[in-house]
Parts: sequence; C-alpha cells; structure tokens
Amino acid sequence: DLDDISFTEWFTQLGGSRGSIDRMWDAIAYALGFVDCDHISARCMLTIFMLFAIRTEASVLRMLDGSPQTGLHDPILRYLEERNVKINLSSPCRDIVHDVDENGLPTRVRGIKVGANEEFKEFDAVIAAVDVPGIKKLLPESFRQYPMFDNIYNLECVPIATVQLRFDGWVTEMEDEARMMNVAGDQSDGRAGGIDNLLYSVDAEFSCFADLALTSPGEYYKPGEGSLIQAVFDERAFSRSNDVIVQDAIDQINKLFPSSRKLKCTWSNVVKLGQSLYREKPGQDKHRPKQATPVSNFFLAGSYTYQDYLDSMEGATRSGLMVADEIIARADGPTGLKAQSEMAAEATKGEENAATAAPFFATAV
Repeated sequence: DLDDISFTEWFTQLGGSRGSIDRMWDAIAYALGFVDCDHISARCMLTIFMLFAIRTEASVLRMLDGSPQTGLHDPILRYLEERNVKINLSSPCRDIVHDVDENGLPTRVRGIKVGANEEFKEFDAVIAAVDVPGIKKLLPESFRQYPMFDNIYNLECVPIATVQLRFDGWVTEMEDEARMMNVAGDQSDGRAGGIDNLLYSVDAEFSCFADLALTSPGEYYKPGEGSLIQAVFDERAFSRSNDVIVQDAIDQINKLFPSSRKLKCTWSNVVKLGQSLYREKPGQDKHRPKQATPVSNFFLAGSYTYQDYLDSMEGATRSGLMVADEIIARADGPTGLKAQSEMAAEATKGEENAATAAPFFATAV
C-alpha cells in the first residue's frame, strides 16, 4: 500500500536519487503537506501526480483576484441565502444530543445545543463539516466507542506560520531595476513588474510563495506601494518569535532575488496556526473516516475525511459532494432519514402525552 511508505522510500526503490529529492521533490512535499519527502506518504505525493496525468486542466494554475472571503466565501454565502438557507454566526455548538442503545452506543442524533444559553436545535440529519481539531473537540465521548470515531484522534496536525511582507518596490522583478523601484501610478491588473505566478523554491524554508499584489491584485495591490509577499513557514520555524520569522523571511527573499536588497520592507504580519493540515505521514489513511458514520443520521465532511484527493480545499469540496450523495442515498425508504425523523417525532409526542396524562403524584418514565 502506497500509504504505508514514504515518498522517499517509493522514489529511491525505483532508482530515484537523493539529490533529486533534495533539489526538487522536497519543495513539492512541503507545498502539499508542510513535511518533507522522508516524512510524507507516497500516496499523498502520487495522488497529485496522477491527477495531473489524467486531467489536463488540473495543471492550470488559478488565483483568486482578491481575498478568499471576497472571491470564495461570499459567493457561496449568497448562493445559500438565495435558497433560503439560514446561516447562524456566533453560535458555537456546545453539545450533540443523541440517543443510545441498551449498551450505551450512540444510535441517532436528535439535534445540537448552540450558543451561550445552549439552545436546543432539532435536525433530521447533522453534518459535522469541520477540521481535525474541530471534530476532536465536537465529538461526544460516547462516540469514541466506535473505532471509526476513535481513530480520528490518531490524526495529528502540522504547525505553520504564515508571513506577509509589503515592500516599496517589486521584489520579483529581476531584469529592470527602474521598473523594480517604480510604484507610481496605477500598476494593477498586470502592469507592475515581477512574476505573476505561484513560486516554488528549495532554497528557502517557505517552499511555496507568491506576490499577492501581482497574483491577486483585486484587494492586495495598493497604489503607491509594491509587492505583498506571502509565504508559509513549516514547523521548523514555528517556535521562533514573530520578529525573527519576519527577518528570516526578508533574508531568504533577498537570497532568492538579490536585487530586492535595494527595497525596504514597509510592513509585515505573522499568523501562527498551531494545527493546520493533518500530518500526511505514512499510515494515516486507515485513521481517516468515511462521510457516513455508524450513527445513522450523523455525517462527516472535511478534507481529513476519506476521499481521493489531499487535505486541501479541493479535498474538502470533494468530501462535501460525497456526503451529499450519502444523505440522498439514505433519505427515503422504511429505515431512511425521513422515516427515522417521523418515528422520533411520534416517540417524542408519545412521551409528552404520557407525561400530560400522568397524575400529579406519579412520575412518567
């Protein structure tokens, strides 16, 4: 099984060289999962190569014109709201209310308690569309009696630090110094100097980076200012202070683009995420759950769940499509989700009637 060995093991047993790993493949591994080839599953790396091989459109790089909120989240929210979907913000899930059988095993979810007052909301089906830290926090302890849920706790996440650096010129413009220094006028929409693309390097701790003022100028280009370099450091840099990370990023940018030493960093920001993607080391696929679960009306979505891609936005999207298929397949029939909800409603009604009919000195059970 390709998930049981590292990419280095797979590559070298077929004649690949250590030098090739150090000078090429490590950068790709870090970009995919923030770990190197010695520690990333062969399945993870080969999945992306296979996708490129069988889908010609997969190798076309697309960047959002602006921020993910504007270019990705807002259109999804509008789509849902146009179809009368209510989105509740600032309403964290406090508990999953569920039934259990005679052995204490969860059988069906009744609903969830949300908000500071733990208001109960009843649902026919519940989808937990969260990341690895989120699902570990969300699941009731009783759910861990099922191996499928308990296995999730074997997944660990990689810490990362994202750094943004604003310069007073165009960092990746290497041929024309005057153009590199020129930030006058309107230079949006590709008129500025530099490389308008996603960049990779094995000579920096951030293997993947981009100038957002060029690749996504809609919100990141600022008149009178230059490059906005965004780079992601892996766990090797996570324990460093923000000031050290910023200086390390500037030094490594200057090494990659020597002419950028003439530019000044005018602004910087560091965001640390202690738990990002799950660590795609060998042997993790067996811990990833499917979208349908042993609890009949409780489903999982998220890029960590089992699907044929990586822990990524694409993987999360695929998991959403798969969980929709699972719910549709289970909606109807004598034991389907609709029938389960009707039976649960009848049982609740019966309990209420019994409580109402009981004399004041009796206890309904």
